[in-house]
Amino acid sequence: MKPDQSNGVPKVSQIDEILFDETQLAAINACCDLSRRIVGVTGSAGTGKTSILAAVHPALRRADRSVVLCAPTGKAAKRIQEATGIEARTIHRLLEYPRPGEVDSNTGKALVTTDPKRDRRNPIDFDVVLADEYAMVNVEVHRNLLDALPPGGVIRMFGDANQLQPIEQIKRLQKEPSSFLKMLEKFDGIRLETIHRQAAGSSIIENGARIVVGKMPIRKEEFALKISSEPVQAVQDFVMDSLDDGFDYGGLDCQLICPTKVGWVGTEALNGALQLLLQPSSKDYLNVDRHKWIKEEYIRFYVNDKVINTNNNYPLEVFNGETGLVKGFTSDGSITIDFGDRTIDIPPSLEMQGRNGIFYINPQKDIDLAYAITTHKAQGSEYQRVCYIMNGSRSWTLNRKNFYTGISRAREHVTVLTDSRALTLSLQKAGDK
Repeated sequence: MKPDQSNGVPKVSQIDEILFDETQLAAINACCDLSRRIVGVTGSAGTGKTSILAAVHPALRRADRSVVLCAPTGKAAKRIQEATGIEARTIHRLLEYPRPGEVDSNTGKALVTTDPKRDRRNPIDFDVVLADEYAMVNVEVHRNLLDALPPGGVIRMFGDANQLQPIEQIKRLQKEPSSFLKMLEKFDGIRLETIHRQAAGSSIIENGARIVVGKMPIRKEEFALKISSEPVQAVQDFVMDSLDDGFDYGGLDCQLICPTKVGWVGTEALNGALQLLLQPSSKDYLNVDRHKWIKEEYIRFYVNDKVINTNNNYPLEVFNGETGLVKGFTSDGSITIDFGDRTIDIPPSLEMQGRNGIFYINPQKDIDLAYAITTHKAQGSEYQRVCYIMNGSRSWTLNRKNFYTGISRAREHVTVLTDSRALTLSLQKAGDK
C-alpha cells in the first residue's frame, strides 16, 4: 500500500484477504481520504457496508487518527459492535446530550430543551466519526453532530437510503429528503449496488431489491407470501402454527412487524390479541400505570410477556427500542426483564436530577408489549425470522420504503401476511416523502 501524501492514510487495494470489488475499494479509500470532510456510503443489505466500515476503522487507526463508531439508537450501536468487534456508542452519548428532564405529564413533551454538551465551542475528542444506520438520523441530530466535529474533523455516514425516513419533530421536514439523502447528493456519496452476500436468506435480499423498484416479491423457500382478508385471525393462526414448527414469535429471535401502531391491524390491537392468545390468565401479572397521554389507564404484564422499552433511560442503561422478556416481579414492585444480553429490574419509581432539582419518574410507564412492533421501532435491528403484516384499511402507511425496511430486518426467513389491495398499494408508492 502506498501512502496518500495528501492525508497520510495508505491507499487500500485489498485487506486481510477480504476481496472487495471496485466500488467497495473506492468507498474505503474515500472514507480514508481526510481531505473529504463528509463521505456517505449507501447500499442495500448484502452490498458490504459493514465490511467496508470494519476495514476503514483500523486503516484510520494505523494512520494515528482517533476514530469513534456510533449509531442513532442503542440497539443499532449494539448490533454494529457485534458485527465488527469495534466498540460503538449512541450518537446521543457521543454528543453528551443531558439525561432527559421533566416532561409535561399530559403530552410527554420535554419542559426544557436538552441541547448536547458537545458543540462548536466544545467539540468531540475524535478526528473521525463513523456513523452507522445514518438513514435513521433526523435533521436536529445531524446538525448537532456536524457542529460538534473538531477543526479538521471528518464524518463517514453509512446507511441504506431505501429505508424509512427518520421521524422529524417539524412536520415540514418530514416531507423533505432526509439528511442522509441530502449528504449523499451534495457530497458525491458512494452507492453500492452489487449484492455479495450468498448465505441463507439471499432470497430476502433479492426480493428486497424487487420491492425497492416496485416489483412483486417472488415466493421462495425463505420468503413466504400469505394473502388473507381476515388479518387478525391469520396472524393468530400464523403465530400458533410457527410455535408448532419450533419458531416462537413470543421470543426475541422472531418478530411481527407492522407499518403502524393504530387501527385494527396495528401493533396496539395485535399486541392485545396476542397477549390473550399466548399468556394464560393464571400466570403472575402486574398492572402498570400508563402515561397520561396514552388512552389506557394501565397495562397488564404477565411473566414471559415480550416487551419493548420506548424511551432512553440512562441511569438504568436501557434504551429506546430494546426488547426483552418479563421474568418476574420483585417484592418492591420492580419488573425483572431479560434483554438477551443482560437482566435488569425496572423499578416503579426512579429519582432524577433536573435543571430545577430532583424529580421522580416511573420508568415502567415506558414499557410496552412487543409481540408486534412498528417498522420504525424495528429499524436498526435484525431478527432470524420476520412476519411483516399489511392491511389495506391503513392505505396511507403503505409504501415501498416501509415494506422494504420491514422485510430486510430478517436474516433467515420472511413471511408477508397481507391482503391483495395492501400488497398492490405498498408497491405502487415509493414513500420518499
